[in-house]
Amino acid sequence: MSGGFRRSAAFGIVGVVVVAVLAAVFGLTQDEGDPNPKPALALIFGVIAVFVVGLLALQRADLERAAHGDAAVASGAAQGGRQIEDPTALAEPDLWAAMAVAPIESEALGARQAAWDVGRRGQRLGALVFLLILLTVPAIYLFESFVPLLIGGPLILAAAIYGAVRAIAPGGEIDRGFERLDLVMAPLGLQLRERPRGGFELRGPTLPGADYRLRGPIVLGGERDGRAVTVRLGGEPGAGSTEVTVAARGCHEFEAASKLVAVRSGPEGVAVSRRRGDQRSWLCDLWLAERLAAG
Repeated sequence: MSGGFRRSAAFGIVGVVVVAVLAAVFGLTQDEGDPNPKPALALIFGVIAVFVVGLLALQRADLERAAHGDAAVASGAAQGGRQIEDPTALAEPDLWAAMAVAPIESEALGARQAAWDVGRRGQRLGALVFLLILLTVPAIYLFESFVPLLIGGPLILAAAIYGAVRAIAPGGEIDRGFERLDLVMAPLGLQLRERPRGGFELRGPTLPGADYRLRGPIVLGGERDGRAVTVRLGGEPGAGSTEVTVAARGCHEFEAASKLVAVRSGPEGVAVSRRRGDQRSWLCDLWLAERLAAG
């Protein structure tokens, strides 16, 4: 997916501060002798509701704008193979299309759009869970009854379980996501060679329960312009790290490094590793490695 979620991110950061300040103001202005300050609680719950609704609306708007932009750029550049002078000046879908070494078929474009559908489904489920919480938690305090919890609690738990099963079950969102990744990489001459493995892990000695986690890197491999290419995304020790290797005989030996990126060249080829970056960073590294390998 492309970027473009700055509005909702900024709203979330600023909104948390505003909600905290307003909650403190409402709490401090109430009568200290009131054992059940319902007006203050109603105001606090109202502010939280307005903040979350606004955040969800902005996130959905950002997602739709990014998805439409992705579709327009990728479809418009569907021929691929364009000359690239500065990969950092291109958006991720444009760079993906420009670096294609094979025809960009409808399956690849459809797989990119399907990834946005996952985000839409996740947002809808998140909105549902928030609505159930909004109907349950304030009612417990305002009506001084646990009946709303007996009704809303199972519904919230059922929605959470449904979302988890939909994501991690065999053939679920995670599995289909890696299948779509294989389709998206096909125009680049790459295939999914290795994927992370998921499993439940204990949270720690001081925290009860377990979390589902993906462990291991995503490894892509294939051939581009007659050279073997391997791309390693994530994994230990850094989840955001990447490494791109382009095999080429007779490269000059040298090493160069900056704060985030390191380049190694030798008789077997060129490797560009990165500590962290955004979604298009590894494509920029692939472009660089291929330019260096071509000499």
